[in-house]
Amino acid sequence: MALFHGSFLLSRVDSGLQRWNRVIKRRVNEGNPEQAILAYVEMLRVGFHADNFTFPVLLKAASNLSSCCIGFTLHGQAVKTGFCGHCFVGAALLDMYSGFGAIDHATKVFEELAVRDVVVWNSMLAAYASCGQMDNAMKLFAKMPQHDIVSFNIMISGYAKIGRKKSARSIFDRAHAKDVVSWNSMILAYTNVGDMCDARNLFDVMPEKNIVTWNTMISGCLHAQLYAEAVDLFEEMKAGNREADHLTVTLVLSACAHLGWLGKGTEMHLYAQDHGLASSLHVATSLIDMYAKCGSIEKALLVFYKSPMKDVYCWNAVISGLALHSHGYASLKLLDEMRESGVRPDEITFIGVLTACSHGSLVKEGCWLFNCMEKEFGIPPKMEHYGCMVDLLGRAGFLNPAFHLVKAMPFEPGESILGALLSACVIHQDLETGEKVINLITTSKAHHVSDGELMMFANLYASCGRWKEANMETQDE
Repeated sequence: MALFHGSFLLSRVDSGLQRWNRVIKRRVNEGNPEQAILAYVEMLRVGFHADNFTFPVLLKAASNLSSCCIGFTLHGQAVKTGFCGHCFVGAALLDMYSGFGAIDHATKVFEELAVRDVVVWNSMLAAYASCGQMDNAMKLFAKMPQHDIVSFNIMISGYAKIGRKKSARSIFDRAHAKDVVSWNSMILAYTNVGDMCDARNLFDVMPEKNIVTWNTMISGCLHAQLYAEAVDLFEEMKAGNREADHLTVTLVLSACAHLGWLGKGTEMHLYAQDHGLASSLHVATSLIDMYAKCGSIEKALLVFYKSPMKDVYCWNAVISGLALHSHGYASLKLLDEMRESGVRPDEITFIGVLTACSHGSLVKEGCWLFNCMEKEFGIPPKMEHYGCMVDLLGRAGFLNPAFHLVKAMPFEPGESILGALLSACVIHQDLETGEKVINLITTSKAHHVSDGELMMFANLYASCGRWKEANMETQDE
């Protein structure tokens, strides 16, 4: 009877633990890692302890939270309860430390594991690959007692990320079996270094393509500035009755924006609506950007105001679009609306509104925004913000204040800033400030001045009637 009672209690404990494991796993899968950890705390409080199924899920939750503190605590509890040496738990620890970028901790866990199956080896391999340590990954790959398709894919993908296409191809060719991930990773290796010819050759012969394949190729064309080819790929995709996703639409809209193809961009808008993709924030943002860059700010605003959700990227797209069309006051009004909606401006927002002020000659407003960036929003001005301010002051003829702003910059002024200021001096025929800029250029460049800059020097002197100096500058070219 006592034996029966003990077995009954044990089955009740096991059943209770399984229920807790299901609760914790469900919360992680639903994207609620905090709730998963809280469920675990409650589980401990009522007298249950984690097992080799609980710890992997909890470690994933800690990784999703980017919480080293929780991760270290869970690791300690796994050691204390004796589950640290279990393959599932070991692999989960490796994945977690890899996510934290703590490769030394991952290596220590791997070396202390007495039993290592292929999943554990792959987890360590992925840890090295994720932080770009492909030489260490290759050494480990060579030591592995067996490889599976995941092992090869990790290596190909790792080499792809760091731009070593020859190494990636070597592993790809060694793989006895290849799945669509293998092919996609190899195509990525080519597109990452701009080798669209070899990427296309591989794309044409691969036995199976999925949406990742098409998106990788279209993205590669975009990065290689082959915008028309990116659109052609989408048309090829449609002709093969392949369904696009929100990323495909976003990429093709970006290509249309670069090309100024309003007609094709409008077609993409209709495609997105017909396929239920227009409600995606990424697609809405890309539509706003495309319409603005293709000259239809009215349609950009229509998309913006119809979008039920608006994040900072969406606000930035419409503010930058208005700036592009010289609608300074409208940009400032939208900045106020953005703040009222509870979305916090970022550094891109300020580039947009400062550009709008520059194009709209709103000097007072631009200066106020620049001065309040750090004070009110905690955003220290970067080179781009200083460039906007120099452009704003230069266009309005405030050349001496613009020069003093350049001198006060906490970093070395770039060529574009100095060039913009010198160009403004030419337009406004301000020889005094212009010569100060020339001195700044020659000093900062250690007298290695480009032909274009020498021409600007000559233009400055010519605009002020100083023909002798202008001729001297042209003779120096």
